Amino acid sequence: MEAAKRRTLIAIAIPLIMVGIDATILIVALPTIARDLDTSSSELVWINSAYIIVFGSTILLSASLGDKFGRRRVLQIGMAVFILGSALSGISDTLNSATFLIFARAIQGLGAGAIPPSTLSLIRSTFSDERERARAIGIWAGLSGIGLAAGPILGGLILTSTSAWGWIFYINVPIVILGGAMIHRYTAESRDSAAAPIDTPGALLSLSGLLALFYGLIEGPVRGWDSAPVLVSFALAAVLLVWFVLYELRKRFPELDPRLFKSAAFTSGVLSITVAFLALMGLIYELTLYLQTVRGFSPLRAGVSLLPFAVALLIVAPLAPKLAERHGDRLTVMFGMAALAAGLLAFLATSTSSSYLVVFAGLVLAGIGVSLIQPPASAAMMSSVSAAKAGMASGTNAAIRQIGASFGIAVMGGIGQSIFSHDLTGSRIYAKLPGEAQSVAEASISGAVAVGEKIGGAPGEELIEVASNGFISGMHWAVLVAAAFAGLGLVIAARLIPQRAEASAEHRRPAGG
Repeated sequence: MEAAKRRTLIAIAIPLIMVGIDATILIVALPTIARDLDTSSSELVWINSAYIIVFGSTILLSASLGDKFGRRRVLQIGMAVFILGSALSGISDTLNSATFLIFARAIQGLGAGAIPPSTLSLIRSTFSDERERARAIGIWAGLSGIGLAAGPILGGLILTSTSAWGWIFYINVPIVILGGAMIHRYTAESRDSAAAPIDTPGALLSLSGLLALFYGLIEGPVRGWDSAPVLVSFALAAVLLVWFVLYELRKRFPELDPRLFKSAAFTSGVLSITVAFLALMGLIYELTLYLQTVRGFSPLRAGVSLLPFAVALLIVAPLAPKLAERHGDRLTVMFGMAALAAGLLAFLATSTSSSYLVVFAGLVLAGIGVSLIQPPASAAMMSSVSAAKAGMASGTNAAIRQIGASFGIAVMGGIGQSIFSHDLTGSRIYAKLPGEAQSVAEASISGAVAVGEKIGGAPGEELIEVASNGFISGMHWAVLVAAAFAGLGLVIAARLIPQRAEASAEHRRPAGG
């Protein structure tokens, strides 16, 4: 690889790794943020999900903008917005505002959505040799995985070094500025002279519909599933998403062509990847609260404890395409779903005093499962579309990972909170608490532990024990539901995914970001 191309790859890697880090760095900080900002469970989910929802919802639009107006230009704009969102997220620590942090995280996600498609397009325009390009795309995918793996550990190191959690966001600013300067110097602009018109209305309809849907999923456990705001949000989501489908069917150049879903291979690939990231990120969200709030792990120890899933991803993902070539896409995805379900069910053995080996085994199995699902499911998707639709399918692949992750955090977090709240409010110690303390304790496991520590003595210990057992019970129900999704994914794979997809070597490489 030429020196100039290596410098281009290094420049592109910096924002890509930071986007991966930001998808997971916040996870280990959630208990600290919950305590400092006195958040409810729904606010905590929004803080984590606002970034991922907007990120996933804007990838296709960003790819179209890059094709039309220049990939490097859109990448630089995205990085500038990402820096702004990072700085505002850091300021939230000083402002002591959960609402402001949610808003800032959404801005971060808006910037992040421009980075993966722009960087991948720049690689394709920079590396004209097919073998060099395949190698560069493999490195691109690996760098995304490194970012995801590094996030929890870096977050733990920062929180161990300082009590100001805002630094998990401030650290992005100088690093991404450095990356921006390198991209300006070492990358050439590229665009598609025949790019289709931008489908702005379609992008706004899909984003609005998803936000309305996630509002209902996140607020339902807190406000009540039959409350007016939740019912209205679900109705609005249904109207907007149906409108989006009808609008895209009439468009000559849609953001996402709904006709792609007529292909069983494409639909099954989408569903498989959605299930994989729903289960994985929902599990990581619940597990972080369990390790730090219930088991008392420090942020750094919790970050290191999550490492097995990332190591499994990095080791198994490169082997998955070879396994798919030998055994077929269908069997590989089915085995991945089975491993994922087994990993989720392993967490039913967790308790307030269970061995870390339970967590380790569950994370390894879940990581292996996701690693085996993603490449062949992606291959099934890509093999089912024409060359003209390959960019749209690739963007959909990237977007659904983020949307699946958001669903996982919302669904598993919501189930966990509902069970936790039911068990806590039905306890004897809860009935003895004053009204304000009841509200704080019921809002989240972090709030219940804080109230218990403030009360102290035997009553405080009893409250913490009841809250911890209620949280674990909620986590058990959450992983059972996620395991059921994995089981459904296994059935879908068995019935719909082709045994062997005729995908190109490039499509069979593990997808990143």
